[in-house]
Amino acid sequence: MILSVDGGGTKTAAIIVDEKNYRLAGFGVAGPSNVRSVTASTSRKNILKAIKNAEKMAGSVSITGSIYGIAGYGDSIAYTEEIKSIVKSIEAISDGKAVITNDGEAAVYLVTMGDDGIVTALGTGSVGAYIKDGKVNRIGGWSYLTDDVASGYWIARNGIEMAEKSYDGIIGKTSLIEKLQEHFKLPLRDLVADLEAHFNKRVMASLAMDVDTEAEKGDKISENVLYMAFNEIKLMIDGMKKNFEKPVAVGSIGGVMQSRTIRELLHREYNGIKIFYGYHVAIGNAMRLLGSRSSEVRDSFVSQMEEKIDLLSQSERDLLFIK
Repeated sequence: MILSVDGGGTKTAAIIVDEKNYRLAGFGVAGPSNVRSVTASTSRKNILKAIKNAEKMAGSVSITGSIYGIAGYGDSIAYTEEIKSIVKSIEAISDGKAVITNDGEAAVYLVTMGDDGIVTALGTGSVGAYIKDGKVNRIGGWSYLTDDVASGYWIARNGIEMAEKSYDGIIGKTSLIEKLQEHFKLPLRDLVADLEAHFNKRVMASLAMDVDTEAEKGDKISENVLYMAFNEIKLMIDGMKKNFEKPVAVGSIGGVMQSRTIRELLHREYNGIKIFYGYHVAIGNAMRLLGSRSSEVRDSFVSQMEEKIDLLSQSERDLLFIK
């Protein structure tokens, strides 16, 4: 059996795969493990918890190989060394030497299967990447302060900004105000002050669901925020396309893809675009460890993962933001 772990700013997902018959035996979820947003001890704790949850589902198994795609790896020497130390401390779980990558590389492989292609990864934060002649190149993902366009955090922040402008009478009415007040059980001014006083990027990002819900109900201002997000995704994809002289695979991954509005806009703009959710990313690294470039095997793993969601605990499901 092989273990694949994907760690990001909102959650950590672990899967256990039987490499002989391509069966997804276990699937576990825990909190964030991105060392840019949580401490090393918290990262390690959540990685271990996700693994234990996957092992619980898989039953008695022997792990013979493992791969970890952890956000922050490769971002700086300090973050990279920190992640290496974390993985080394839990390597005893596997009989083989663990492979470590950035979560973005796993996302790229999930879409492209190692061929030339383009990916936008849109979760709590955002980053773009393209693979050309076997080399992965990264764009964006600078920081939530200056970038992270079209991410859950970005959508939530812009949604709150529009709610504030509506409250002040600068723009038209939006149901987002009532939705946000209902979410926090606080008046708008108080909830904004509370978000500032107790800042948590994951909590902010989760509010993107409120924007999406109101857009689904027909709120024009919420719809506009999602359209703004789509335009940022389009800017990333079209910018990366300039590096290729021929058509290549295009895909988008992450929690933001749970928005039907954004999915439909992307499908309309890019024929054949591949869409995956954030918790699918661990499959990309599992495929790399297996040495497989088969889209049929990948799609089978995705289907098996979807079937196992009902076996997750409610706390695990909540981390996936499944409605």
